[in-house]
Amino acid sequence: MTNPNLAERVQLKFYATDHVPAMDLIPVFHKWITDKVIDDELMIDVADYSHVDKGPGVVLIGHASDYYYDLGEGRPGLKYSRKRGGNADATLNVADAFKRALTACVRLQKESGLSLAFSAQEALFSIQDRLHAPNDDATFDAFKATLEPIAKKALGDVTLTREGDARLGLTIRIRAQGAGSMEDAAARL
Repeated sequence: MTNPNLAERVQLKFYATDHVPAMDLIPVFHKWITDKVIDDELMIDVADYSHVDKGPGVVLIGHASDYYYDLGEGRPGLKYSRKRGGNADATLNVADAFKRALTACVRLQKESGLSLAFSAQEALFSIQDRLHAPNDDATFDAFKATLEPIAKKALGDVTLTREGDARLGLTIRIRAQGAGSMEDAAARL
């Protein structure tokens, strides 16, 4: 890893326990923009990619970050993606991603008429920067010390496993034992 603190483009996905049509999220995300639900970020638009098989689904597009109802891996979930404006400290970037992703999951679970739930038992973390965070064992070992304490604080006992290949940025599967609810995980941060 060249410098983990330069890798600010982080993503974190929590998986849905059931599936709702991606199009059901379009009015919800539009409402989030209108009501300024994410009040510390400029949210701009909603994009519908639900026609793409195992694709990005529906995206709430912001200036600094995006929120996806992601259909990747054939498993729906909420994916938070920081694009810019991160901190010069990897620990702060990871903690921020966890807080924002968990908060968004809790908000979606509370949306009336949506019937959407998420699990705190598994997450997928990635850094979208192959230069500063190549997907190799050395980078995984170096970054594990940053990711593991934050994941443990939110989710309890966790195991981290590097996934993917060198064509992708560092990708880490997080599995939690007895993490509790999304509300519990969000409250611990």
